[in-house]
Amino acid sequence: EFFPDLTVVHIDAHGDLRAEYEGSPLSHACIARRVLELGIPVLEIGIRSISAEEMAFLRSGADASIVWARDLVNSQARIPWERLTEHTYLTFDLDALDPAEMPAVGTPEPGGLSWYQTLALLREIYRRTTVVALDVVELCPIPGQIRADFLAARLIYKMIGYRFCAQLRA
Repeated sequence: EFFPDLTVVHIDAHGDLRAEYEGSPLSHACIARRVLELGIPVLEIGIRSISAEEMAFLRSGADASIVWARDLVNSQARIPWERLTEHTYLTFDLDALDPAEMPAVGTPEPGGLSWYQTLALLREIYRRTTVVALDVVELCPIPGQIRADFLAARLIYKMIGYRFCAQLRA
């Protein structure tokens, strides 16, 4: 309503494009599909696990673009920045990160983004669009270990800082 030109940038290890998961269309594995059903384009970055159902949905003409994690890690990714509109909702699932750096997630996947790759990616997003809202999801704290909690907090701190630095430059 406030941003009719909104794009969602979804940084995650998983496509989250399922019609339903475990009987629920509102599962965490379905969120990108629900966004697309609202007519909002989605740019997915860091994906490294996707189901056959999700691939079929993408091939059917869904208004989504995927940047695979393996291409980002190998510096071979072509990110379709032209898909970004003036206003962006940024959603960051912590399992997009390499589990060696972020082990405290509910659905870990081997591989993933490093801390510095993530920061470079985020800086570029904030440089190219106005992030009007964001969320960071899937921290599952491990009792007795604080490094993952600290990483999540620092990531949020960086994302907020990038937003206001971009605003000051405008």
